[in-house]
Amino acid sequence: MYPVCAVILLILILILVLILREGASVRKGITHGVANKYWILREKRNFVRFQENMKIRYNRIGSGPKQDDTKIQNISSNGLCISTYEKLREKDNLDIEIDVPGFSKPVKLIGSVMWVKELHSSNEHGRRIFYTGIRIGKIRSESKIILMAHLNTMRRP
Repeated sequence: MYPVCAVILLILILILVLILREGASVRKGITHGVANKYWILREKRNFVRFQENMKIRYNRIGSGPKQDDTKIQNISSNGLCISTYEKLREKDNLDIEIDVPGFSKPVKLIGSVMWVKELHSSNEHGRRIFYTGIRIGKIRSESKIILMAHLNTMRRP
């Protein structure tokens, strides 16, 4: 009985070694290391972004008048990217109004700045331009319905 168990155990060990060796040879052809995080781009977004040209106004909560010279670069149900002449700071909370085509009421929401990136080019007047990523925070249900209705009519980029 012991010799039969020993033979079965040796066969299982041999199969395991063959499987591990085959996996190692497959992985050998794949580059690993620090370069992967720079060369292999993975999409981190959970929602589709749409390129859209809508009027938007914002101001930092607790500050002066709303900024009108802002453009939306892209938008989703969870966030948006805007271009501004003002450099906002990460974690700034913004009071935002978006004029959605086909709706009389603007979408009102509160968003939080997640990232800011300065573009290398400037506008025709020499002003610096910043792309700002905003996560949508508080949004009224009627505003959410308007935004979702508009996004559902759009095509993927």
